[in-house]
Amino acid sequence: MKKGDEFVQYLLTYGNLDLQKISRELGQELSSEDVSGEDLVQRGFLSKEQFSEAMRRYLGIPEVSLTQVIFDPAVVGLVPEEMARRYTLIPFQRQAGVLRVAMADPTHERALRDLRVITGLQVEPVFSDQEEIQAAIRQHLTVEQSAAKLNHLAKRTMEAAGVCRENSEYDVQEEDAPTLKLVYSVLHEAVLQGVSDIHWEPRQKDFVVRYRVDGKLIRKHTFSVNVARRIISSLKIMAQMDVAERRLPQDGRMTFNVGARRVDMRMSSLPTVHGEKIVIRILDPEMTQRSLKDLGMRSEVEAGVRGLLKHPNGLVLIVGPTGSGKTTTLYALLRELNAEEQNVISIEEPVEYQLTGINQVQVNLPAGLSFAVGLRHILRQDPDVIMIGEIRDEETARIAIRASLTGHLVLSTLHTNTAAEALVRLTDMGIEPYLLASAVNGVLSQRLVRRLCDACKVSYQVAEVEKRVLQLPSSTTHLYRPGGCPQCLETGFRGRIGIHELLPYNREIKELVLTQHNSRDIERQAAASGMMTVYEDGLLKVIRGLTTVEEVLFMTSKIDEKEESEIR
Repeated sequence: MKKGDEFVQYLLTYGNLDLQKISRELGQELSSEDVSGEDLVQRGFLSKEQFSEAMRRYLGIPEVSLTQVIFDPAVVGLVPEEMARRYTLIPFQRQAGVLRVAMADPTHERALRDLRVITGLQVEPVFSDQEEIQAAIRQHLTVEQSAAKLNHLAKRTMEAAGVCRENSEYDVQEEDAPTLKLVYSVLHEAVLQGVSDIHWEPRQKDFVVRYRVDGKLIRKHTFSVNVARRIISSLKIMAQMDVAERRLPQDGRMTFNVGARRVDMRMSSLPTVHGEKIVIRILDPEMTQRSLKDLGMRSEVEAGVRGLLKHPNGLVLIVGPTGSGKTTTLYALLRELNAEEQNVISIEEPVEYQLTGINQVQVNLPAGLSFAVGLRHILRQDPDVIMIGEIRDEETARIAIRASLTGHLVLSTLHTNTAAEALVRLTDMGIEPYLLASAVNGVLSQRLVRRLCDACKVSYQVAEVEKRVLQLPSSTTHLYRPGGCPQCLETGFRGRIGIHELLPYNREIKELVLTQHNSRDIERQAAASGMMTVYEDGLLKVIRGLTTVEEVLFMTSKIDEKEESEIR
């Protein structure tokens, strides 16, 4: 048998057990050091309930009555319903990184380990009556009560949030009302909190809703896996998608009213091994109202971009990785150019925002309308300004270059990391260097970094090693790090701001393009001509207290692992 400890002696006393009697029944002479608690349970001398109660008392684990607890829906939702039922537990309080959990067996090591893994928090178990826990699970982790948790939002939503669908009506059945109410409430909450995307994800044992806020995904709600299909069906009906088709991806759109605001939403479904996943992109109409001043550009960059727009012809490129705000910048440029005396046409995939005064064309590949085909026909429409959502291939690039050389101002995007790489990418596509040197007016590279919440950001003193590695000015004494408050959903960040680099497309740069130099040579020449890189622009915003060092390093990948470890 396993060696015992002090707890075994306590267990023998607590259970009124006679060690000599146990020895006789087992047919061997035993002392308290020869037995363990698990042995006593396995041999039937103690019940599991007696063992758990003894362990709780021995360890001094507190007891709580759940009838006196006010549950926070955000805390309860940290644990999936299936897990709560399996281990008979429910979380009820979160404070300073510690999650308090009511458990029927607060000594259950596997349950405690799973809690730590799923929540990422330290766990403080407390004992509670099994029936009280089960009642709390029924009350706070079912579909109907999940909708009730968001009821303060749903009351307004059910009255004001009409889901607008052309040529389609959806009659809400009585049994669907709680699910539909839950869906409306989540959509309403997401719009109010400035969420850009909602991810509805069926998993093996639960159904998770995650919000993308300022570029980062956070888990917001967790529901039973049993309700996944009803929620997905409700969403697909709202977006005029085929409810019966679950094997193929689908796309849809809908309009959602939040008070006086009408918000467009783009929806896509994707079959996964655990069911269909839905992602909803919330298209905030305020994005189309942003000017160049709202994008966080330095005054020199803004003046340079405005100068590019004054050219009657040529190609202006906005580059950066996915999610770097290129489309928002393109729309801001179109707003600058939108005038009655100009014919402005765009071709996009998809058209996310509708702009008054702009002739917008949406790519339709099944019908044969690609970027290249659309561009050919746009050139017959007497355009002054052409906006191409993205240059993806040589054919589109050639037509864009030709248009820019024949009297049209062309705006487009390209997926590259730096402004210099954009020029090399176009030559790699097959564009002749002499055409590229003649056509391009300028290249703007950008990233989006999270903006620190002004209400809770915390100042700290900069270490000398950090100044050296980051190449900060010697006059820099303090920077800021995120705090966490209700205004920023405890993230420490609120909103995003752009960091930019504008390539000065001068004679020296053109000569490097003509002689097919690599991007590093072009970047060195641009720096000699006065270009500030996105990294350097990011550091300026760090010094101004707008963002953090970590955000800039993450978005620009500027420092190697050795230097990063020195900072830490």
